[in-house]
Parts: sequence; C-alpha cells; structure tokens
Amino acid sequence: MSAQIPWRRCAPSRASCVLVHHSTLKLHLHGPCSISLFPISPQQRQAHSSRNTPSSHRETRVTKSPLLNPPASTRPPFLDVPQRSTSDSTFQYLFQLGKGYLRFYKDGLKAVLANRRLLKEKLEKTPADDRPSIWKPHYVPKTFSRADWVLLWRVRHDMLRLPLFGLMLLVIGEFTALAVVYVDGVVPFTCRIPKQQYSGLVKAEQRRRTAFDELETQFPHGVLSPRITPAVARKHVLRSLHLSGTMWDRLGFTPPGMWQIKGRLRMAFLEGDDKNLIEDGGPMGLETEELRIACAERGIDVMGKSETDLRSWLGDWLRLTAAEDISERRRRMATLLLTRPEHWPQQRDFAVPDWEL
Repeated sequence: MSAQIPWRRCAPSRASCVLVHHSTLKLHLHGPCSISLFPISPQQRQAHSSRNTPSSHRETRVTKSPLLNPPASTRPPFLDVPQRSTSDSTFQYLFQLGKGYLRFYKDGLKAVLANRRLLKEKLEKTPADDRPSIWKPHYVPKTFSRADWVLLWRVRHDMLRLPLFGLMLLVIGEFTALAVVYVDGVVPFTCRIPKQQYSGLVKAEQRRRTAFDELETQFPHGVLSPRITPAVARKHVLRSLHLSGTMWDRLGFTPPGMWQIKGRLRMAFLEGDDKNLIEDGGPMGLETEELRIACAERGIDVMGKSETDLRSWLGDWLRLTAAEDISERRRRMATLLLTRPEHWPQQRDFAVPDWEL
C-alpha cells in the first residue's frame, strides 16, 4: 500500500464534507443544490438560476475554474425547438421543428471544428517533446490543465465520428433526430440532443445495475475473490461503464480486442483526469454539467442525485484512488470499478487485487 494521503472521508449523509489534499488544497462543499434528471443546457440553467436565485445568493456562488472546465463548445449547444401550441398547423410545427434540429446539428458540427482549432493552438504552444501521443494515451503533457486534457479527448472522440455523422446529416437532414437514438456510437458529443443524452444515461445506469447484480451473484466475495480474473473484471467494467454495445450482452460474450479499443483508453483518460482534477482544484471547481459527466465516466450514477452528492462521490473517488505509484493507483481504480459506490471503502488503507485492469 502507498502512504496515506490526508484526505478526510465524507460523513455518511454526504451532505457536506471537507477534502484536504497533500498540496494543502481545501475543497468545501456547501448546501445542497439539485441536479435535474434531464440534461439541461448551460443557457437554460443560467436563465433559470437568474430568475429564481436572489441577488444576494448569486454573489456567493463558487467561481468555476477555467483550469478544470473545458470550453462550453465541447458540450452540446442549446436546442431551440418550438412548442406545439405556438404553431397554427401541424405542418408549420413540423417544419419549424425540423429547422430547429437542423440548426442544432449544424451548430454542433461547427463546435467540433472550433474545438479542433482550439486544440491545435494549444498543441502548437506545447513543446514537441511534451505533446500527447496516441501511442502513450496515459501521458499527460506537463503544460496541460484538466481542461486541456478533456478538450484533447473530446476532440479525438468527435473527429472520429464526424465523417459518418456528417454523411448521415447530409442524407436525411432534419430527420437525423429520429435516427440518432439508435446509433449513439456514431454521433459526436456536441451533436447529442437532450433526449439522446437522457436515454443514454438511463440505459447506462440500468445496465450498470444489471452488471453488478450478475457479478455479485457469481462472485459473492467481491473483487478479492480468487475467481475474479482480469478478464472477468474487464468484461464487467466494459458493461458497467457502458463502453461496449448492449448487443454483446444479448449475445453473451465480449469480442476480442474490445478492452484494448475502449477499456484501456477509458482507463488512460481517467488516470490523467484524476491527476489533473486534484492538481487544478478538485470537484468544487467543476461546472454542474462537467461534474455530471465526470461522475458518469467513473461509473457513478447521476440520475436524481444532488450536486452536493455528486461532488462528494467524486471527491471520494479521488481520495481513494490517489497513489504515487501508477500500479497501485490502477489496482485502487479496479477495486472501485468492481464495487458499487455505496459500498466503497471508508478508509484509504483497503485491500486491492494483485492484478491491474
């Protein structure tokens, strides 16, 4: 085990806590703030807050850190579609609805290209020997903030999907919104409509519960059971984090190479993300939408959870996985990913398996 790092465990209620990192960083969680079950755009959330929050409370809000939060353009833009009651006829409503979706997708595609330019500018300022590489996906450039790291991975994700999705948009136009729910894997993150985001979260959390139910039935002694091999663990993580397609659940097996393609890359991203999250300020500096995304990426359910709860869960993840030795950190991550968050260890000195994911 690595030496203990002085983070303090949250109270069981998870209503408030103080997390202290070895660099004397102090993160304070204050009163509860609800997070919607449905994805809400930053514009909607800001408008709602300005109407319902007294001016005295608005001034006391915690400033969100630009070191932690990637540009808003890396998230889906605002979807502006008409209400049925505002249209005189069904045809007019459907026409305006189609225009709204088409405008949304065009804005999303423009955002992908804008983010690519931002990343290119950042890489040009990064020393040649310190630039990220697909051959070393876990390596975080010394000059990269957490915001830069997330921008890098989201640009990679969206650029891979841009050609096929652009073709789809070109062929079926405004009807794309009817098809994207069934083809999540080809849609850039910036082009995901609220309904698609919501259904994706629901599906992921239902699948995670099923994966844990099956894991606990087959291996009741938990992650330290000698019968849990790296292959078993990897299959569970692919399902729990909703990385492999649901089709493979129905077929009853995971195709060879799936872990190398998706699982290993997610672990590499999380290693760098954890490191920069701690160094750049911790969970309190995250915007609500970024907080929700960060929790979901680590297998933490976000549906119906308050913002305070999510900051507490993410703080626990960072505290429990922190370790100077990379092998130790990976074993800690494996333990948490194979354990339901409500059953995570209370203290940092917990047992870990002798294998890594």
